[in-house]
Amino acid sequence: MKSKSFAYRKIPNLTVRRKRWIKRPMLQVTLHNGTKRKQVVCIVDSGADDCLFHASVGRSLGIDVGSGRRKILGGIAGSIEAYIHPIEIQVQDFDERVAIEAGFTESDGVDAILGQTGFFENFRICFERYRWRIEVTSRREPASR
Repeated sequence: MKSKSFAYRKIPNLTVRRKRWIKRPMLQVTLHNGTKRKQVVCIVDSGADDCLFHASVGRSLGIDVGSGRRKILGGIAGSIEAYIHPIEIQVQDFDERVAIEAGFTESDGVDAILGQTGFFENFRICFERYRWRIEVTSRREPASR
């Protein structure tokens, strides 16, 4: 098993003017679909049921987004429509790829979210907010070479 600690990322705070920056648990991952791949920076969200990406990410991977299995997802902002597709995900600095099903949506409120199904079921996640760090541990033993 591989384990790595990542610092929370400092991003612009768009909600409170007096506090210009906010730290969030974010990871860089590479999404794979066949021979196509795309690096994205994702929020790690233990409250999200699914891994969810904007449809433009899916299109850049050669996915016909609307051809996937339709799913309505509910959250703090209400319901959104997503289309589920199989992809592979690879966490920054990890060797292995993990096959997951991810949703792709046209919703402007979604960029890249790592949620329970797909991500948390394949990795142990330890939030250390008091240290502004997140530890990610792969669930699988590395393949023998």
